[in-house]
Amino acid sequence: MALTDEIARPLAKSGALRFVFWISLLYLVLSAIQLFDAVNQLLRDLGSRASGITWTWSTDYPVPQPTGNTFSGAAFIVPGSTAHFTEMTATVAGIPVGTIVMHGLADIVAILTGAGIAVCLVVLTNRMAAGVPFARASYVALLWLAGVVFAGFEAADALRGIADFAFTTVLAGAPADQDGLWNTNEGVTVFIGWPLYVAAALLALAAVFRVGAAYRQDSEGLV
Repeated sequence: MALTDEIARPLAKSGALRFVFWISLLYLVLSAIQLFDAVNQLLRDLGSRASGITWTWSTDYPVPQPTGNTFSGAAFIVPGSTAHFTEMTATVAGIPVGTIVMHGLADIVAILTGAGIAVCLVVLTNRMAAGVPFARASYVALLWLAGVVFAGFEAADALRGIADFAFTTVLAGAPADQDGLWNTNEGVTVFIGWPLYVAAALLALAAVFRVGAAYRQDSEGLV
């Protein structure tokens, strides 16, 4: 028994660790249910695209407007009179298949990312509760956790951003602002910074655990 194991043995009685462990297992079950629902929703949307599906999109992406008044005989919003909205929900028909698939994949990737985080936490808390936090499995789990957080959330955000932008390029008939667009923000953000920051912190923590694992190995057999 290594000296570091003896020092860490009180962790086995930690209620907080047991709580995180069981919550992570519960989240894995919830993720499986969410994944089933997300795939089901994607298939339903693909089947209903011609008749119209409920779609929510970010108005940060410009919507091209049709020329002339295509709303003859019906009420319509005068361009320039609308407030700025950050999100819009409507029943939309004729959304391209690729856009629907990308939007659905964004939800699926986000769910799988959460499940991956839960798996890493299960491994990590299990090792800690066993009184051997500096086992090789612990820092490997942290390395995987860093990768899952960065790649998973970046991929989900990129897919959703591209899907929103692709959607707005084919959308017509939405009320416009004074520039003939929803707004003047014409950039497409497909990269967010916080997953990189969190991944870097997890990599640093993994380095600490790796050093701890080395000390543990060196102290094996000592009394």
